[in-house]
Amino acid sequence: MKTRLQRILATALLGTSLCASAAEGDYEVELLIFAQNSYGGGTLPYDATAAGLTPPPVADAAYLQPYNGAPFSQLEMLPGERLTLTDDATRLRRQGYDILWHGGWFQNVSTGRNPSIRLSSNDGRVDGVVKVDRNRYLHLRPDLLLSRSSAVEAEPQQYRLQQSRRMRSEKLHYLDHPHFGILAIINPVEE
Repeated sequence: MKTRLQRILATALLGTSLCASAAEGDYEVELLIFAQNSYGGGTLPYDATAAGLTPPPVADAAYLQPYNGAPFSQLEMLPGERLTLTDDATRLRRQGYDILWHGGWFQNVSTGRNPSIRLSSNDGRVDGVVKVDRNRYLHLRPDLLLSRSSAVEAEPQQYRLQQSRRMRSEKLHYLDHPHFGILAIINPVEE
């Protein structure tokens, strides 16, 4: 009887420690930012930036660090084999969308001060910050600019996606804008 009670207590403690590790806030954040290749044939600009508009606050943002092996450290990029939206990126490409940025990172999301993460595409068309916070729920707060040039405009038009979205972990979310969008998923790190 005593060993059975010890096993039950050990199982309960193990379950509590696993819940506690998820509650500590270790997450894998993955974003897929995309735009339609043939945009705005005759549409009016939506939320195009004016000359005096304040750009996203990138000066104090943290940069993602390259992956250097397990265990993950704060704001370390996820290796390609850990990305779960790769099939979605392939499907979007086939449907005429342009993948602007696809990646992910490890982050301990605590209640309180979490850093803004600087995101910039290799071609410079997407630039800005993304913040992941946690109070009662997880929140994703992108503040991104998309730069697009056209043959009729001397300077590229810029469009801003600035939202706050309440997230459920392990669920795919879509953030929409007439010129570009984000697929986002935030998964708790399993020990």
